Amino acid sequence: MKLSEHVKTLRELIYTAFVNQFARLGVTAEKLRNTAGLDAEGQNARAKLDAIIASHIEEMGSYKAAYEKALDEHTFTLFNRLAAFKVMESHRMFPEVITKRAENGGRSYGHRAWLENNPAMAFEEMEGLLPYIRDAFDDLGREIRLYSQESTYDMLPYVLDLNAIIATVNAVEEDKDVGAEIWQSDDIMGWLYESYNLSKKQAFKDSDEKIEFDKVSLTSQIYTPRWVVEFLVNNSLGKLYLEMYPDSEIKLNYKIANIPATRVRIPKPLHEIRLIDPATGSGNFLLYAFDFFYALYLDQIENYGEDYEEDDIPKLIIENNLYGVDLDDRAIQIAQMNLYIKALRKNSRVHIAKFNVVSSDFYLPHFEVVADSFSGSLSDDLQQKQLIEEIWADLQRAYQFGSLIRVEERFNAKFSSIYEKMKAKQSDIFATGEYLSLEKL
Repeated sequence: MKLSEHVKTLRELIYTAFVNQFARLGVTAEKLRNTAGLDAEGQNARAKLDAIIASHIEEMGSYKAAYEKALDEHTFTLFNRLAAFKVMESHRMFPEVITKRAENGGRSYGHRAWLENNPAMAFEEMEGLLPYIRDAFDDLGREIRLYSQESTYDMLPYVLDLNAIIATVNAVEEDKDVGAEIWQSDDIMGWLYESYNLSKKQAFKDSDEKIEFDKVSLTSQIYTPRWVVEFLVNNSLGKLYLEMYPDSEIKLNYKIANIPATRVRIPKPLHEIRLIDPATGSGNFLLYAFDFFYALYLDQIENYGEDYEEDDIPKLIIENNLYGVDLDDRAIQIAQMNLYIKALRKNSRVHIAKFNVVSSDFYLPHFEVVADSFSGSLSDDLQQKQLIEEIWADLQRAYQFGSLIRVEERFNAKFSSIYEKMKAKQSDIFATGEYLSLEKL
């Protein structure tokens, strides 16, 4: 059985589980039902789901489309979470959470240990599987937002459905045509995502529909060959580095064209060098760049006397060097997860405070809804208020245009001379949180 077939089965299983879970909360394909029979926990879950669907209705124009999107996003989020757990387990980054073994009584090692600390749960349904998985997600959620309860599509299905889903995930490695080693592949998360979208991509292709903005991410997914990734990163980041450090021995390990014989660029601290992928996808370029930056940090430590600590390198790379944006929020989830796994493999105790790899798939309300937030020092400045309203209108279309939006260009067009003064002062109007009058600069 092919990996793509396992993924298709798993996707359908999770989707059905959430159809059932939505229905338990009174959310059906036809309408929202009353919440009278729900307990406090159910009321909270329903309130969050109502907010999600309301936002999708505003964005997509109909309840039916909003319902389907909410289902689809919850389905993928759980799929992504469980797949990432399998990858991290395979690299022994923490005790197994979902991989069940006979020596653990048919549970995972983590579940068995959790029951020892929570013995009363042994009498709950499936030995407390649901609260155990919730706790496991929350633990990792302190490190990466994908697993946090604050994540937009955080929800778990009914415990029996969840157990069947976990069994299906574990069945992948039991298939002799796939094998357990599949989870250790560097690009497994990207391949899983591509497989996840196969049926939707084919259905869209067969429909002969016009490619609108919401289908761009589905139709434009192309797996960049490794040699292309290496060539572009080597001859951009690598070339820049050798222009600063032409005697560096990294030129012996990477294929870089036209290496300068002498220094042609003033050196700058490595943590100030930024690499951005404006169409990140699942992060192929950034993953290779992570390894490249790691080699450069070691070169700085070993040959140029920089005082970086090796244990700090993964955090430095993710928080300072790597940037990316994509229209596809799901792809960005995978890119962040891949980078986090990279960092964990280098330092199992690493804590990443922020990722600079972001999605432009967000929805903003009309400016009138938030206009009061821009009061205060700007209340009498009509020129600045107009600029902010125009920028807000641009950002409302970020889910369509992604990194093609040019906020800075609009800003420069209106306040070019003042902006030059602001740049000279190394000020950032959007970072200060105080909307100072530009005329005073």
